[in-house]
Amino acid sequence: MKTNSKFSLFMQTDLSSSDFKVLSLLYQPLIGIEAYAIYTTFYNLARKVAEIPHHIFFDMLNIKQNDFIKYREKLEAIGLLETYEKSTSLYLYVIKPPFTAKQFLVDTFLGTYLESEIGEKNLAFLLEIFKVNKPDTIECKNITKSFDDLYEFNTNELLKVNVDLEGRNGNTTKLIRDSIDYNLFVEKLPRALKTSNLFNENFKQKIVQLAYVYQYNVEDLVSIYENAHKGRKNITIEQINLQAKKYYEQKNKELFVKEKIANEDEALSIVPFSVIVDKYVTGDVINKSMALDTINDFISQNNIDPGILNFLVLFILKNKNGALPPVNYLNKVWESWRKKGVQTVSDAMQLQREADEYRKNNAYSKNNTKKEANEPDWLDEYMKDLFKKED
Repeated sequence: MKTNSKFSLFMQTDLSSSDFKVLSLLYQPLIGIEAYAIYTTFYNLARKVAEIPHHIFFDMLNIKQNDFIKYREKLEAIGLLETYEKSTSLYLYVIKPPFTAKQFLVDTFLGTYLESEIGEKNLAFLLEIFKVNKPDTIECKNITKSFDDLYEFNTNELLKVNVDLEGRNGNTTKLIRDSIDYNLFVEKLPRALKTSNLFNENFKQKIVQLAYVYQYNVEDLVSIYENAHKGRKNITIEQINLQAKKYYEQKNKELFVKEKIANEDEALSIVPFSVIVDKYVTGDVINKSMALDTINDFISQNNIDPGILNFLVLFILKNKNGALPPVNYLNKVWESWRKKGVQTVSDAMQLQREADEYRKNNAYSKNNTKKEANEPDWLDEYMKDLFKKED
């Protein structure tokens, strides 16, 4: 970071008194007073100034640059801040609202982490502060009116808006698939490796994504995490990605789908990427691990249904003779499909069948005679092979 660099601040929504209560009593014991001060100062500056020189901010809080980076990274790791480097002289900080008390204490690992830091007795004290008294309604009848009891509205369509609107915590993105028990994964890690990044929701999603792409179980992930941690105090998701790729090459799993699913849409939505790679990517295990790494990169860059992605990969492998090109190629094909309205597996299948039919009907041999368009549907052949039962 250059000494004359500047930064801009962005936030999704205003914070409430409940948010600050959670920040001061639950987050602050984990991130420390300094990181808490940076967060609250960011929040108060966010809608007041366009760009702020870093050195002015350091003077305001009476901190040094190295300390600022350390505290900023704590905010990032616990999910309160996202940092983007636009250039070496300009940074973008996105302020993330905190979890609710229930999310923090019950729905994530942060509650357990907090207990390990402040002790069971102090946690019990905090629980009393956040406890909510509910009315006893067991012997009561709920006579609350619903919307359609009083209003008449004859459409089920939701409003379509093309701008970003205020929202709550950004850590609610649905995972591509909950393929492992993440709690168990953290529990099985050696105590010395249980760092704060494990409680970052974005980090968790990347780990679960890896488990789904490579079809790893908890034990596999523990080994991968331990390997990535060797010789390091802290690790990044990129280092874990590298170890996941190496682990696949070493283990070279053979995976097959045992059940035959009649519906192609449903089938392509549940089949693991690793099955398609094992069956249809040509070459050795290194080629296959590189293909899975490409798929993992693509998932990180795109919000795409797993079934559509499976079909996209099958389509490209068919046309590239079993070689999966770099992620940029996948992005270009997917962007082309999106512009043509592909939103479901059925849409993708229909688009490619129409394209195949067009090519067949317009293909001429050297003597200018139209070729016979009686070749078998490639997808049907792939699906039969993909879902055939293995002995």
